[in-house]
Amino acid sequence: MRILKRIKAFIKGLILQLFPSMGPKGVINTQIVVYKKLKKKFPNASENEILNSLIMSRIKTPFSPSSRSEEILHYEIILNNDNKTIEDVIWAIVEYEYILSRGDQLHKDLVAIGTQPSKVIEEIERWLNYIKESVKRMK
Repeated sequence: MRILKRIKAFIKGLILQLFPSMGPKGVINTQIVVYKKLKKKFPNASENEILNSLIMSRIKTPFSPSSRSEEILHYEIILNNDNKTIEDVIWAIVEYEYILSRGDQLHKDLVAIGTQPSKVIEEIERWLNYIKESVKRMK
């Protein structure tokens, strides 16, 4: 059974390598594109308004990992933060989409394939670095 789970994890990883738009990098890149479009469409809007619009557009996405009310509850703190950055917003989206909304199942999958906690932390650090680098390239 463990071998099948490892094969499944390998196939998922391979698919993400072939189609990065299906994973966290795709979400990050999409949020940057949406952010740029919002800035262009609403040039007089404040940065906070643009970032809140970005969050709300994510909440309204039809392919969401949870209910709209659960997402609003999750994003409420960052929506009310007037000092948020684009990096903060993108991380909140990635964190929710790939970690928090998948909690128990993610934990079971990681245990099933024998993933060490240090490897999870390394992957999260890679995501955070990718966000920072992507935002730098955007500016």
